[in-house]
Parts: sequence; structure tokens; C-alpha cells
Amino acid sequence: MKKSNPILLWDDYYIEGYALFLAILGCFHTWVLGLLLIYLYWQRKAIKIPVFLIAICVLLIRFYLYEKIEIPETIEGNANIVDVKAYEYSDLITIKYHNMKFLVFVDSDQYMLGDEIYVKGTIDLYRKQTIPYGFNQSTYYLSQNIRGYIDVDDIHYISHHTSFYQFRDKLNIYISRFESNAYIRALILGEKSFSNEQNDMFKDLGILYLFTISGLHIYAFITLMKKVFFYLSLNENTETILIIIIYFIFLYLNAFSMSILRIFIIFLLSKLFKYLKIELSHLDLIHISFFLMLVTHIYWIYHFGFLIIFIILNFLYLMRFHYQKYTGYFKRMMISGIIMYVTLPFQLSIPILLVILLPGIIFTLSTPFFLLSIIILFIPELDVPFYQIIQFFEWILQNLEYKNIVINLPALPFTAMVIYYLLLVILFRSTNLISFVKRNIYIFLLFCFFVFDINILDEVHFYMIDVGQGDSMLIESPSCVILIDSFQNVLPFINHLGIYHIDYMILTHSDNDHIEEAQNIIDHIDVSYLVLNPYNNYPVQHDETIIARSDDHFKCGKLEINFLGPLKAYDDTNNNSLVFQIRLGKSNFLFTGDIEQEAEIDLVSQYGYLLKSDIIKIPHHGSITSSSDDFIRHVNPEIALISVGQSNRYGFPDSEVINRLMSTHVEIYRTDQMGTIEFRYYQKKEKWVVHLPF
Repeated sequence: MKKSNPILLWDDYYIEGYALFLAILGCFHTWVLGLLLIYLYWQRKAIKIPVFLIAICVLLIRFYLYEKIEIPETIEGNANIVDVKAYEYSDLITIKYHNMKFLVFVDSDQYMLGDEIYVKGTIDLYRKQTIPYGFNQSTYYLSQNIRGYIDVDDIHYISHHTSFYQFRDKLNIYISRFESNAYIRALILGEKSFSNEQNDMFKDLGILYLFTISGLHIYAFITLMKKVFFYLSLNENTETILIIIIYFIFLYLNAFSMSILRIFIIFLLSKLFKYLKIELSHLDLIHISFFLMLVTHIYWIYHFGFLIIFIILNFLYLMRFHYQKYTGYFKRMMISGIIMYVTLPFQLSIPILLVILLPGIIFTLSTPFFLLSIIILFIPELDVPFYQIIQFFEWILQNLEYKNIVINLPALPFTAMVIYYLLLVILFRSTNLISFVKRNIYIFLLFCFFVFDINILDEVHFYMIDVGQGDSMLIESPSCVILIDSFQNVLPFINHLGIYHIDYMILTHSDNDHIEEAQNIIDHIDVSYLVLNPYNNYPVQHDETIIARSDDHFKCGKLEINFLGPLKAYDDTNNNSLVFQIRLGKSNFLFTGDIEQEAEIDLVSQYGYLLKSDIIKIPHHGSITSSSDDFIRHVNPEIALISVGQSNRYGFPDSEVINRLMSTHVEIYRTDQMGTIEFRYYQKKEKWVVHLPF
């Protein structure tokens, strides 16, 4: 039989394996999923085709019905609170209203889990992805079955009902007294309550999933308990009952999270099919559990972690003939390497040292840390020594983060991801080191194409990034990369573009909505020069800092930066903003920071019609204190760009500013309505592209 030969075993799974990976990628384009999974099982013939077709139809109908649920524009009536998250100045509650979930911000400590409340307000939907390769608010919340958030007109308490998770909530409060509460909550309750510094460290090392979606600590604990049951000479039925009880306890404590639910379903299926004397491989159990979880929680089709874990499990099974002949740490390193390859199109980084040390980190978190977390619930005195161990563990991670060599890669479009997984299938079929190295080169060249494509095409790209209520703009050309301001979500965008070097980071002024992410970018990206205005105190440090003044001229590759302001020191921080012109292609861009009318008057007086520019970044997000008639008349732009947050509390951009621009027939691009705004120049052709939030 084929199963006696590892190589033949892989051949047996080759076609279906490729179909599987396409199917997972197809989850992002849901219409592909059903057809590819049908093809997969057609090849395996593990389930009768008519039965499987019915199951697929059920899945597709479930998804269709879920997508077709009409979301009301307003809400008025009673709702139940099903989750409460405490923040520094407010609480975020999740309410269930007519079998739909919505988020509401309320005052701190006003409501608790199980409360019934009256709510009246307007329902707003979350924005879709507005930054290329960026965060998609809509699908993130849909993956949790949350349909939107409520702009509240009236909300008040009605009554309290005993919540199913009342004991879990009390345990959460009990755990909060411990110094090591962040780790205990993560490992016992599946709650992410780490500090921003801890989150950033775990993300940089690529190990945050160990606390959330992996479920490795539960799997390790069950494996340990099986050994204990074996030494106690328990019979199989007793052992099964005890394991089911343990699973139910952790399922409850983790609010039936997908990571533990997946392990539990696979365990139940293995016992059920064994009882029914039906022989199925572990791969079949993975597929069936995936299918069952989707049927019962169709919104998980949007969940990034759900799809990633499914890909990892399938690859680990299909590649097991590579590592099953080894034992110990080397075997675990091989598994870590496979996981790194599988998640590469999503993680977009290769942490060299982490591949070597990951098995040790997994063991530390899944065994001693998890066991200590359980013990501390009963012996609180161990909290202090456990916290000291955690501090030592994090000290090791911090040094690892500092010394780790990380290769960041550009994001791959969908078609390139398909090619990548095809190459990965071919790579893992390597039978010797030489073929393995050669096939790695093919993968390297695939990423290189997307790293160097802009230099090959000699394109110039300008991005006004949709960062919310702030400013961030990027100019990318073959000879120069310039970043202008950096509010938020800028570093992931730069990494996804495959940018490793920034020639000039220009921070127009020191307000937080223009510099929040600047230091983090400097710490992670090679920045040649930091350019600041002479009159503000910036909380940003860089070895090569330039103080730019009016009439300064910088040359960066083929680009020239001509500084016009500030002309003097102003009392207002906004008026001290750097003002400068850059020519991109055939168009002259004017960047204005947050200057207001006082600075505008001085600029007009100093430069007059030399301010003429084809494109202007409207000052101060479209505030009425800026964009005076005289200033706009002298700039005389054809296009106006406004960086502004959706439904911001300031009411930006002001309607008078918009009317002023429209009266002079200026074409307006706004990030709140159009998402990230992109300008491309190539071979004397200019093109504007927007990334709409709907």
C-alpha cells in the first residue's frame, strides 16, 4: 500500500494538497471555496460525493443567508450585554440585538455582563480595507459576528440576568489581582490583556499567535494528562470521559474559542469514527472539523487566524514524512521551519533566530507557564515568583528581539500567493539538499520581483495614506523614498510595500497626529535623514537630523524638495509647520502641514504666485482656520487632497472650505470618503487611484 512509503504517501496527497491550499486562499474569495473543496474530496473519495455535495450546499447557503441579513440603519429597543472590555477612560460593550451583535462605547463601570439595557441610536458599519494590504475593519469584526457600532442617542439600564459566563467573569476579576495576570488571562481565559510594549514585542517576534489561536498549551496539557492516566492504569472509557470533562472546562473558560473547539472536535471525531469502525486519516479529521466549524460559525470564514491554522495543520500533516524520522529538538525545529514557510505570505518576515529558538519558546509557554498559571489559581503565593520568571523570560525575548535578524518581505497579490503555494508544494517534495536549495531560489525570486518591480518600471508613486484623523504621505520613486508625517498604520504599509530604506522622513510639526509612529519607524526602518522644523520640540530622536528653513533646497535622487516655510517662529505649533514643494512627474505638489491663516498670509506676502501648484495638501485637515481665499487663489490648484478621519469630532473638513474649493473648480480627494489616495506617474502618464472604504 502507498501508506508504507513516505514518498508515495506524499504523491498520494500531491494533487489534493495543492487543491487544498487554493481552497484556503479561495476563502478570501468565497465563491471559489465550494468548488475547490468538492474537487479535493472528489480526488480522495473519503466521503460519498452526493453526501458531500449536500454538505457543501449547506455551507454555501449558510454563507449566502449570513451575507443577506439586512442591517437596520437605526436601533431602538432592549438588548443584552454579552461582553465588556474595560479601557482607560471608557468601556466597550458588545450587545446582542435581534440576534445581531454591535459595539457601543459607554462610561467606565456603568454596565456588566448579563445586563439588559435599552438602546436608541444609529448603526454605523465598519470600513473595509482602505490601505493597500492594510487592516480591514469590516472583516475583522465580521469574523467575531459583530455587524457594526452604535452612535448612541439614549442608553440606560433595565435589569440584570444571570450570565452563562458569570463564573468566568468572576474568575477574570479574581485573576486581575495577580501581578502575572496578563499571562494567566491569556493562557487560562484566552484574553489578550498585554501592555502595548508586550504586544509589540510578541508581534515583532511573530509569536503572538501562541497566546491566541494556536491552542498548543491545551494540546500539551491533554497530552500530559493522557500520560498521567496511563500511569494510573485507567481504562479507555474512563480516560475519554475525563478528557472530555477537561476539554469542556477549558472551552467554557475560553468562551468556546475556535482554537480549543478545533482540538476538541478532532478528538470527538476520532473517538466517534473509531467506535463506528470507520477508518479515516488525521487529515480527514482536520477537514471535517474545519467544515463543521464553518457550518456552525459561518462568520469564521472571515477570520484570519482560523484560515492560517487550517493551512498550518494541513501542511504539517502532508510534510510529516520529512520530520517524523527525527526526534527531539531538531524535529521541533523542522516543524517550526515548515510553519514559517507556510505563514510567510501573511507574516511577511523571516526571523532567523526565532526558527531556532521557537520550539523552546513554545515549550515554555505551553507547559511550565500554563501549569503554573493553573496552580496559582489555587496557590496565590506563587504569583510573585512566577512574575519574576515572566520578567526573566521577557528579558530574554527583548534581547532576542534586539539581536534577531529579521528579513521583511513585500506583500504578495492574490495570484502571486497561489504561485507561492505551488512553489512551496514543489519545494517540500525535495528529496535532497541541492534540490531544496534550488527550489528555495525560485521562491526568493518570486519575492524579489515584487521588491524590485518599481525600479524596473521606473514608476513614481505618491500615497496619501488613510490614517484617520492625522497625516501620513509616502513618495516612492526608483531614486528616492520620502515619508511625510507618520500618524498610525504607516509601518505595516511600508513593510508590505517591501521598502527597507527611507531617504528623508519629514515631520512637518510636532503634533501627535503627525508624528505618533515616527520613532517606531526609525527603530525598524533604515532612515537616512530626519527633517524637522526649527521652532517645535519633537519627541523623536535620530542621529542624522536636519533643521529645514525657508528657501532651503534638498535633492533626493531625481526629486527636489523646495522649502517655503515656516518664515518665522509663531506662537501656534500648527503655523510652525514645514511648507514645501516637490515635483512628481509633470505635477507640482504643495505640502502645507497644519498651517493656519496667519502663516498663509505671510507665505502669500513672501512668494505671491510662486506658490502656484497643481496639487495641494489642504492645511489642517480642512479646518476653517486655514485655506483662506487669498491663499487658495495664489496656489491655484487643480486637485486638493484632504487627510481627515471619518466622522471626526472636529467636523473636518469644514463645509465652507469645501465650498471655497468647489467654487474654483478644484477636484477634491478625501481620505474619509475615498480611503488611501494614490498617484502614479509612469512614462509621462499620470493616474489617480483610490481605495474606497465600502
